[in-house]
Amino acid sequence: MSFDLFENEILGIVGETGSGKSVTGRSMMGLLPIPPAVVAGGSVTYRPSGLCPFCEGACCSSCGGTGAATCPSCGGPGCPECEGTGRSGIDLLNASVESMRQLRGRRIAMIFQDASKALNPVLSIRDQVAEVFLQHRSHDLLAGLDGPVLPPVRRAIRQEAGYLERQLLLFPPFRSQSRRLRKMLDDLVAQALADVQIANPRKVMESHPHQLSGGMKQRAMIAQAMACDPDVLIADEPTTALDTTVQARILELILEMRQRSRTAVLYISHDLSVVKMVCDRVGVMYAGTIAEIGSAERVFRSPHHPYTRALLGAVPSAGQERGHLAAIKGLVPEFSLDSPLCRFHDRCSYAVDACRSSRPRDVQVAPGHSVACFGYGTAEAHGLPATGGDDLPHVQIPVVEKGPVGV
Repeated sequence: MSFDLFENEILGIVGETGSGKSVTGRSMMGLLPIPPAVVAGGSVTYRPSGLCPFCEGACCSSCGGTGAATCPSCGGPGCPECEGTGRSGIDLLNASVESMRQLRGRRIAMIFQDASKALNPVLSIRDQVAEVFLQHRSHDLLAGLDGPVLPPVRRAIRQEAGYLERQLLLFPPFRSQSRRLRKMLDDLVAQALADVQIANPRKVMESHPHQLSGGMKQRAMIAQAMACDPDVLIADEPTTALDTTVQARILELILEMRQRSRTAVLYISHDLSVVKMVCDRVGVMYAGTIAEIGSAERVFRSPHHPYTRALLGAVPSAGQERGHLAAIKGLVPEFSLDSPLCRFHDRCSYAVDACRSSRPRDVQVAPGHSVACFGYGTAEAHGLPATGGDDLPHVQIPVVEKGPVGV
């Protein structure tokens, strides 16, 4: 599976439950439990913008002392090593635990599917959002304190203070700096909550998750994710179990965040109508592979892969006969082992012998639109022996020029 996510872009990932959408997002964040999960291979290359993500401009060994996230080979103009971007690359799958801790929340953030499970029930919203600032903006907090920063206060900002040191902060001479620190954190948390359109942020920040509605908890989690203006935001079904009005507001928030910070958004969802509305490009995932990917307008108007067509055909439409709903026969297969065949062949009405013995490769059917199916491209493009004019005439898939009305 391979795909790109560009700056200031929303890429939608759709597919049935069990297709691997959430696993893909969590693997990018380094949040898969290992074991039982196994990283068998591959890479996830993150190219940061602006300052070095590890030193934030202070110069370190990762940026070669430059303080910038530029490609070490070309210095910025672009070269084959940086794929013409001029930016250095970080392989998230092979990054150290400490490197991922520095990136998560600051440069790469995630909105989880269920806010009730993602938020800590015993901590207030203030404490949970403030942790992001303490972890990733401690330098700004230190700079905001007057005079020399006392050691217990410095360790408290870095979340390294023990119980006795935290008690010392209640007494002079530490108390004044401790109060100043708390005020700065309160202002940052209140502003983060206000940015996601929470009406009374200073009241909400003192609440615990169980005291908030589903929509408020979702907004609090978005505030936590967007607190440091990350380069990449992974939204794993952020509107699941929310009513239509709250869902619309959450989507507006994501679009506003993207426009304000030029954030790259990976939007994972089952709702095809929402994906069509908010996403620039769409990737259709099946059993851990990308079956089809292209612009949202083209994929929905002219779907090519049989699985994409089946998903769109399963959406109820106004002109559909009452009492009849389209469905895809069978279930998504297990993909724990690498299979050398098309994983959709046993559910596809167009499957032929090649589908049961070989895996199709990605074939470009239009600029920026590719599909992994033997119904398109030549035999050579799929790594098969050429037959009769170097094509695959035995796979006949009719052309669709317009998607279902219901999407």
